[in-house]
Amino acid sequence: MIREIINFTENLIEDIPDVMQWNIKPSRGIHIVVELDNEGQWVNKDNEMYLIDTNVNLNDIPSEALVQYEQLGLRVGTSMNKVLDNRKQIFSCSPFILSFKKKSLLNEKLEGVGIEKIIKLLPDYFSKAQELCKNERQVQLSKSFQNQCGEVLNFLHNKKILEKNEDVEIEVQILDRIKNDDYINLYLKNATFEEYRIVHNAYLQDKLFNSNKYNKEIDGTTFGLSNFLNGLNTKKPFLEHKTSINSISGRITTKDALSLRIFESLLINKTLPNPLPITIDNNEINKEIVKIFNENTEPISYRDLLKQLFQRKNIKYLSNYYLINHSKRKSIILNDVDFVPLFRYYFDKPIVITNVFKSGTIRDKKFELTPTIKISSVFDFERIIVKTIFNNSLVKIKEDRYSANYFGDIDPTYIRGGDIMYLLILKYRKSIYEFIYKSKRNAISSYSFNELMYQSILSNIKKDEITGLFSWNNTIKEKLNIWFSLYSLFNNNFKIEENMSSKITELMSKMSSVASGKSHLDNPEEFAFCAGQIVSYLIDRSAASNKNYSLLEPYLQKSKSGQLQDAIAQAISVYKHDISTYKGSFQNLSSDVLTYDESIEFKPLLKYFLAGCFSECVIYQKVVNNNNSNNN
Repeated sequence: MIREIINFTENLIEDIPDVMQWNIKPSRGIHIVVELDNEGQWVNKDNEMYLIDTNVNLNDIPSEALVQYEQLGLRVGTSMNKVLDNRKQIFSCSPFILSFKKKSLLNEKLEGVGIEKIIKLLPDYFSKAQELCKNERQVQLSKSFQNQCGEVLNFLHNKKILEKNEDVEIEVQILDRIKNDDYINLYLKNATFEEYRIVHNAYLQDKLFNSNKYNKEIDGTTFGLSNFLNGLNTKKPFLEHKTSINSISGRITTKDALSLRIFESLLINKTLPNPLPITIDNNEINKEIVKIFNENTEPISYRDLLKQLFQRKNIKYLSNYYLINHSKRKSIILNDVDFVPLFRYYFDKPIVITNVFKSGTIRDKKFELTPTIKISSVFDFERIIVKTIFNNSLVKIKEDRYSANYFGDIDPTYIRGGDIMYLLILKYRKSIYEFIYKSKRNAISSYSFNELMYQSILSNIKKDEITGLFSWNNTIKEKLNIWFSLYSLFNNNFKIEENMSSKITELMSKMSSVASGKSHLDNPEEFAFCAGQIVSYLIDRSAASNKNYSLLEPYLQKSKSGQLQDAIAQAISVYKHDISTYKGSFQNLSSDVLTYDESIEFKPLLKYFLAGCFSECVIYQKVVNNNNSNNN
């Protein structure tokens, strides 16, 4: 994988030389470009001093040049372990740049007061920085710059600017305009960008490797231990490479180390998408991905990026690539790296979510059924299905933009569905990610899908309240529609499964037949469904003022059909005063359920039980039919 990253970076820099400046703005703070005359005196005082904050208009500032200066003086990594300054206060790593944070002027551990604290660090810093110079001209330029840095800093310390305050212009110290974490940057204008590049490369060659202790010269080429997301682990023996020489991983060349450093910088600068696909043998695709991602002024989703890529290149699939998912905390972290032989943006045929449980919404005081949902792409699957299953907590949608947290930390406080949903996300989000982003259709098994859907519905059962009749519309019905419509999609047993959505229609028809006394329950699925119908009717009999679906829990905890039958019998005894029909549909349904085989394992039948609970109750249908017959 390291070789593929190196090749990707080298080809990208060759094809798009200025990519390192894309999406980068000068850092917040004060930037001063210092020009010296032939005698080494500062000649452009106050002419090229720039204050960068969130409100500044960068069109009035040579931001491209400032960015280039900054990039050619950056330290290796995101820590201060490889800077030139022993006190770790000066961030720049170039003989032509001085860069530090304002808070260093307040550091009590440094000698002096204010600007003096930094001036005292200059001799040691520039002594090391000038060792990077390749000729006498560069050394003399750096020494002249060093001699003037004190004057520039003192000038800056006394510099005041006009600022409007309630339509009145007042003078304020420029240092008071920046925050403690903002930078103060000085750049030497007399050195060319090529000279900047030469001395910075000299710094990089010395610092790019994790430790120079393991460097080796072979035929004039330096090989060392990569510093790219790599540690020596010398204090953690159990993390050492026990099968390699000196307990280290393989060495790479200085050139390769530089490419990895550039790649890491591109990730930090958010010039590359996340996740990032790197094709093995198609540089044109790699370049197009980077271009599409950076052409948009607003952040572009991975879904839209691939959609545009497929349209531009007239392709239907993306094949043979590494998919890198990363995040940035204190430094870049690779969350997941995997090879994807073939990515399928679209399903072989659209997935249909049938509204067999009659979910819907109320509009203008009228109940409207949710129409049949057709899903063509994996990202529509993410946007619609995953959002619903995880209660809008794994995939969050706001104003037609959605975000997904497949790898980051999760705060349980903001999870809808309590601990059940929190644990469910942690357990299944990696599988969901692989199903969508890597086209691993076997990432979710039928067993996993059943558990996922049951636990997801259980999170609602524990929290949701009942409004109106037990069969009233709610998100549980939406999840049941998904469970039964997608059951065959996740069947990995290589056998033809029955259409689960149509089975609900068949079960409803059978319930009507049993309720009218024309037939009896023939199999465990019918038993579980019928039990759900009875339980929903019994819960409707409850007089509790704040009924919720947790009333289902005592039934869901049963492991055998006999235990469920006992619970139903006890409920009938409790609510018998409110059951108006002992003869007819209720009697026929309960008679068949209570006399059915008592030794059936109930857990595998939970989806049918819940389906019976949230389907239209045939007991009410029968009452309506009887009333209609009497009226006639």
